[in-house]
Formats: sequence, C-alpha cells, structure tokens
Amino acid sequence: MSNKNKAVSAAALRRHAPEELITFRVSVLSQLLARVVESSVSQDLGLSSRQWRLLVILNRLGPSTSGQVAAATHLDHSQVSRASYELTEKGLIAMATDSGDRRRQLLSATDAGMALLRQGIVGSMARQDRLRATLSDADYEAFGRVLTVLSDEAHAMLEEGRKPK
Repeated sequence: MSNKNKAVSAAALRRHAPEELITFRVSVLSQLLARVVESSVSQDLGLSSRQWRLLVILNRLGPSTSGQVAAATHLDHSQVSRASYELTEKGLIAMATDSGDRRRQLLSATDAGMALLRQGIVGSMARQDRLRATLSDADYEAFGRVLTVLSDEAHAMLEEGRKPK
C-alpha cells in the first residue's frame, strides 16, 4: 500500500506537531534568513535578495546564460529572467547575444555591478561571520554534513517522484 492510501487516526492527527518536522524547521530558518538578506540588501544596496543572488552568482560564474544562472542560484528561469531585466535596467548587468546560439543571451556583471558587489560583499560576510560565531567548529562541520545529507536525500526523493509507477 502506498503512502497516498494510508491515513492516520483523528487522535494521531491532533498529536501531529509540524514544528518538529525537519521540513518545517528548515523552511522556517530559510524564510528567516531570506528576510535578513532581503532587508540588508534592500537597505544597503537597493536590490532584492533575488537580484543580489543573481549578481553574486554571475560574479562567480563569469558571463553565463540564464539557464546556467538558474541552475547555480536554484531560482527558476522566470525569476532569473525577471531579475536579469531589472539588473540590466539598473546598469548592473549586461545582456549580449550568445555567438554560439543566437537564441540565448549571455549575462555578465558590468563595472557598476562589480562596484556594487564589492560594497555588498561586506554585509554578506558580516552576516556569515555573525551566524558562524553562534556555532562551535564541531557544530559548524556537523551542520555542513547534515545539510549535505538532507540535500542529497531530498534530491533522491524528487527523483523517486519523477519515476513512473
């Protein structure tokens, strides 16, 4: 019998504590940290967190297609496209036609984008340092391992869901 066809009793349902679930706790942490970044980059740089992430990844990758940026940022293509146009309007990235495939656009950070990155990375590193300081070296290493294990398992679960039954 698949999990879809199973049901729990009303008493078990009342005892269910979603705040104890890994997915719930990680989601809450992710949302909190996203709000911290959003507030910081909005106030300090006039960017959304999505725009900031795209700019940081473009710096890391160099000139890239939106598909490459989407894969690296874990944003969907529409979010990357929207942020790309917004950053282009701000003069922080440039779009050029890919000479290898004229249907694709290559995105790259402009000089103004690089200057903003140099300014913004200070806040990014300060956030990292503050969060990192709350963990011992052993806890930080364990946290990294836990994130890797859970990420790998989540990918496996997604793949299982894609397989025909």
